[in-house]
Amino acid sequence: MVNPLLIFYILLIIFGVIYFVIIFTYTIGWFNLKTYVPSNKTFQTKASIIIAARNEEQNIENLLNDLILQDYPTELFEIFIVNDNSTDKTAAIVETFISLHPQNQTKLINIAKENPNKAYKKKAISLAIDKSKGDLIITTDADCRIGKKWLSSFVSLYESEKPRMIVGPVCFHNETSFFEKIQTLEFLSLIAITGGAIRIGRPIMCNGANLVYEKKTFLEVGGFGSDAFSSGDDVFLLLKIRKKFGYKSVRFLKNYSAIVFTEAKKSVRDFFHQRTRWASKNKGYDIKILMVSFSVYMTNLLLIFGLILSLFYFSLFKTIILAFILKSLIELPILIGIGNFVKRSRMFLYSFPLIFLYPVYIIITGAMGIVSSYNWKGRTIRK
Repeated sequence: MVNPLLIFYILLIIFGVIYFVIIFTYTIGWFNLKTYVPSNKTFQTKASIIIAARNEEQNIENLLNDLILQDYPTELFEIFIVNDNSTDKTAAIVETFISLHPQNQTKLINIAKENPNKAYKKKAISLAIDKSKGDLIITTDADCRIGKKWLSSFVSLYESEKPRMIVGPVCFHNETSFFEKIQTLEFLSLIAITGGAIRIGRPIMCNGANLVYEKKTFLEVGGFGSDAFSSGDDVFLLLKIRKKFGYKSVRFLKNYSAIVFTEAKKSVRDFFHQRTRWASKNKGYDIKILMVSFSVYMTNLLLIFGLILSLFYFSLFKTIILAFILKSLIELPILIGIGNFVKRSRMFLYSFPLIFLYPVYIIITGAMGIVSSYNWKGRTIRK
């Protein structure tokens, strides 16, 4: 008869080693990613900044004020706010802003009717791209805040190296609760992995809250393509560009001025809806990324399963605790690295409670992303 403990130990070792290799590789990539220093030059690139907004009356004016304070020539960038069927005062606020700042090229696009499919954000961005005049498309979210050198740092890298896509860093701010601070650390780990993966030539993620790509490249790859996923205006486009033009066509901008700041979710419910939406994109990934996702998922699943199994095999308990500690030590360098980059060096202290919370959330959201519906911007997205 096969010993179940032996099978468990074998699986734990196999996936533990794979997990170590994955995280170690991305860690090396992050630390080899040099901080980009923008050059002082006369800019020539026309940029189109696109924000898809739905019910953002509390946030949209702050972002618009940040945008008009950019240290970039006003005549070289335009701003598109795509009002996606908002039921609040979002459109009115944007219209007032436009009237008060006629010197800025700010335009409002209203989507009058519900889109018959579920790709709401992709539809909104595509509408703005059709009307845009910029060589570069820059997307961010209505609830984000940016510094005055945000735009110039991206254009500087683009004009220097001409990548087809530039992925920017995103960070949470204004955290007040323990729950929000835990989210910040976990989210920063994703940003570091994003940058590290791009540096080693294996881009697997990006965030539409801080993303830049050439308009001509967007058109050459056929735009966003399938409407099968409500999300994916970021990562699926990245994968299409990588496939057509190679990994060198994608760069990560490691520069503090390029960071976009947003806020963590206030409630557990909103958090799980957000992460379920992210996890739902797994079904659209290529096999290489799916293998990475599967390995990470299995590692965390085995750890939680091991804790449960140790209730019946107490001798297993010490091994599982050791595995949790080793996993934390593997992750610690990249957490410290990204914490230093965003000037939040003490954030790694929250890695200790995250040791046990992270596997639970990964297991739940991974499963929900496949079978469950989720709420996004007041809409229920069903599978």
